[in-house]
Amino acid sequence: MRYIILFFLIIFTSCNNSDNLVLIINSGKAQGTFFHIQYLSKNARDYSFEIDSIFLKIDSSLSIYKDYSLISSLNNGKMIEMDSLFKKVFYMSKDVYNETNGSFDCTIYPLVKEWGFYNFSFDDSLVIDSLKIDKLLDNIGFSKVNFKGDSLKLIDKMQLDFNAIAQGYTVDIIGGFLQKKGCTDFLIEVGGELLAKGRNADGEIWSIGVDKPTDTINYADRFQFILNLDDKAIATSGSYRKFFTINQTKYSHTISPFTGFPCSNRLLSVSVIHSSCALADAYATAFMVMGVKKIKEFIINKPEIEVYLVYTDKNNNWKTYVSPNLKNRIRN
Repeated sequence: MRYIILFFLIIFTSCNNSDNLVLIINSGKAQGTFFHIQYLSKNARDYSFEIDSIFLKIDSSLSIYKDYSLISSLNNGKMIEMDSLFKKVFYMSKDVYNETNGSFDCTIYPLVKEWGFYNFSFDDSLVIDSLKIDKLLDNIGFSKVNFKGDSLKLIDKMQLDFNAIAQGYTVDIIGGFLQKKGCTDFLIEVGGELLAKGRNADGEIWSIGVDKPTDTINYADRFQFILNLDDKAIATSGSYRKFFTINQTKYSHTISPFTGFPCSNRLLSVSVIHSSCALADAYATAFMVMGVKKIKEFIINKPEIEVYLVYTDKNNNWKTYVSPNLKNRIRN
């Protein structure tokens, strides 16, 4: 589960049964969140059992909530042999860490725990010790992770947390599975991370509504934007829904690996469109740390990354930035 709970509305219509294609919808709970998957399947073949198996396999490698997982063993001080899932996420995380100069850092788990972000029981009684935060920062930094071949063991007091990339990666894995089964038209959503391929049941491009970054949902005026998502993934991160308050100060759920404290900038939300849902997921988290100016500089030479930013100016007025390639996808 990400630090930010993401909210999307999936806009879809009824099924067209032409060419023996039937719309199958699988939904449920996994990885501490909900998933919704729909795909046009030949002869109504339902792949829910196989999809459930994918979730279980990923959990056994990457879930910090499962005591038996590889990452839990690693975080408990054991040496592990990375399996193919762990290895892929590990190296993707390392690449994004390097690309973003440390803004995306999967070693912040000790900070996340110190802030109690996975407890979901925040109140004014939470006391944050700045000296303890500074001490924890001594063991933060993906560059400090040493490995030999497929073997990995962390230094004392260091722990990994792939929650800011694992759900996006799960979406990619399920998408790859469906394509191998001959499904070319599908929409996959896990915890707010989405991947769309092909067309919906009416033969139209999938349409996705992204919520305005407000504390509550106004159903009469809900969406910040609606876009056509064609063979792309989208992930959104923000400070607007999942936060807690101490002494009347709001704290978001995105930790800065540089300060050890929740990010403090004018960004309200960041939506990232990319061919890889895992990378969209990771970049969205990194961009919340980086802020508007650094994001714009970062994507100049990266046409594969499209962004929609919502932020406030010095007078607290809402502003938006839409990367050039994304403008053609937006419907409203």
